[in-house]
Amino acid sequence: MSIPAKKMSKIIKQPEQFAPVPSPGAEIFLCGRGEVAFAWNFIRKDPFWFLYCNSGPGAVLTFEDQEIRPGRKEIILIPPGTPFQSRCEAPFEHLYIHFQTGLPYSRVKPGVMVFEPELCGILEDLFSTDKLSPAAVYALVYSALAAIPEERFTPEDTPPDDRLQTALRMLNQKMPNDRICRSIGMSGSNFQKFFKQKTGVSPHQYALKMRLEKACLLLSSGADDISSIAAECGFSDRYAFSKAFARYIGLPPARYRQAAHGTKEHREN
Repeated sequence: MSIPAKKMSKIIKQPEQFAPVPSPGAEIFLCGRGEVAFAWNFIRKDPFWFLYCNSGPGAVLTFEDQEIRPGRKEIILIPPGTPFQSRCEAPFEHLYIHFQTGLPYSRVKPGVMVFEPELCGILEDLFSTDKLSPAAVYALVYSALAAIPEERFTPEDTPPDDRLQTALRMLNQKMPNDRICRSIGMSGSNFQKFFKQKTGVSPHQYALKMRLEKACLLLSSGADDISSIAAECGFSDRYAFSKAFARYIGLPPARYRQAAHGTKEHREN
């Protein structure tokens, strides 16, 4: 039964009214879970968010001069543009989420944030079920974003520029460059310069990198054959995939899979 608006003030004493709250627009484009039992050595500085949660100790993250060893199911949140390194000291089960956001979270300063597992009560489900629930994964992302302390944000008077996040979101959706240029109000040449200045790579190189990083995940944590992985990652055939993969990773896909399940070092997702 609906309640007339005039009676609401009698039910809620001195209600606090809010203007419409804009959505931060979190969009997950890579997510998975698997055991890390290899070197897990990598150096990153990417234009998107990382959220990590591990089943136990074993991971080491280095930011500036600080070494961070996440505990059991602590939540690691890393904003875009953060330079960090990682390695594995002991095997652990690894939940990883790569995502993008809009304002106000595009104003968060680079760094590595660690939150207690009590932040979100669904962590047990994320590690105990065979399949990850999309709603649970997004709930974890939004809970982590909501926990960011105010001092981590740049001042509101800093002019925001969400053009890069818009471009990244559209690239992840496999939209053509001309449509991206229209959305952010840039010519094709200016977009190429702007994107490379912000990320260090061209839009084409970024899109290829995302496809190959997805392939890394599938090779290291799945059992699909290489031809199927090539097709899932958007390559025309196994030969084209193997050539691009070896150029980017330094190993052909079959040897990378062997290394991921052995002791050889390789790049993460």
